[in-house]
Amino acid sequence: MAKKKLNHHLYQDSGSQVWYFQKKVKGFDKPYKFSMETTSVTEARRKRDEYLKENLEYHGFLPRTKAQKSDEGRLFGEVAQQWADITKGKLAETTYESYRKVMNTHILPNFGNMPIKSISSLDIEIFISKLSCNNKTKLMILTPLRLVIKFAKKHNFIAVNPFDDVEPIKNPKRTKKRALTLDEINQFINSLNDWWVPLFVFLFFSGARIAEASGLKWKHVNLKKGSVKIEKNLVRGKGGKMIYKVPKTDTSIREIKLPSFVIEALQDQRKRSWKGSGEDFVFINKAGKPIHRQTLNESVINPTLKKIGLSRKISIKDTRATYITNTLDANERLSFVQGQCGFTTPQMIINHYYRNIPAKYDGALMEKAWNSTRILPESEGV
Repeated sequence: MAKKKLNHHLYQDSGSQVWYFQKKVKGFDKPYKFSMETTSVTEARRKRDEYLKENLEYHGFLPRTKAQKSDEGRLFGEVAQQWADITKGKLAETTYESYRKVMNTHILPNFGNMPIKSISSLDIEIFISKLSCNNKTKLMILTPLRLVIKFAKKHNFIAVNPFDDVEPIKNPKRTKKRALTLDEINQFINSLNDWWVPLFVFLFFSGARIAEASGLKWKHVNLKKGSVKIEKNLVRGKGGKMIYKVPKTDTSIREIKLPSFVIEALQDQRKRSWKGSGEDFVFINKAGKPIHRQTLNESVINPTLKKIGLSRKISIKDTRATYITNTLDANERLSFVQGQCGFTTPQMIINHYYRNIPAKYDGALMEKAWNSTRILPESEGV
């Protein structure tokens, strides 16, 4: 006697983990299917058995009123899985993993079993209202939901995008970037352990991002020319895995011009990290491993700030704002700073990175420029 399959007429979606009922039905071209609205196999089997028992009288046919329920269209979870399969290769690994986590934690438990056509702006606003997090996190959670809905609209799974009527969430105020003065940089660097000096000289005076410094290899350094090429980033992904990847924007791939004292710092760093190959990373920790921003904040920056008595908190990311602020205050051209930092437009510099540091000569330069154009009267007796 053949052994009965426990999951007969059932299958589990690999993305949402939701169980579905599926059965070939006479009179229909496609199998009849619907969600069991559970991720529990035991519960799915119970619901299947009850459903089949209710419909035995149809002798292989399912009631047409039930079958017409499938006209509501595809479930959100099904569309989300198709969107993920198509876009996975287009997204950075870290971005995809972030979307996947948000989907499985927040979105699929709420919308996975709903026909995507039935999701309304009210459903989305109720979902938002139940999120117990700040606006920045809410916007992050909504991003993949918004992308799936947009995908569904593009491919005619829905006629109207419900997000069109969703009340927008106010963008959170960005954390102000903090900048150190040149004197504070000097104190900071002089108080560092020698191992870290070249790294921070490079960060404070190059405009490079920490992920760019982490991913910098010796083959990208031209000590004679006095420049480095930024071609890839090194970031930490799922499970601490290090990912060496191309930057998101074309302008981030660039050549950075370095002052002579930064070149000297790199020559010193070469003694530590050059192992005979251009593939060697320029900046490494004392164990010979790639550097990571969180570790640098906790084990290098915070203790050094405390050592020099600087109460103002900064992170490794603020070295970039420090470079921008001090470079512009030294009268370098805005377009030069934009190129050094790899910005697409200069607005990002002004809106998010430049920080005013009061100086004794504030206001004097314009007066000096104006006075230089004035025709002064000749002195009497000359």
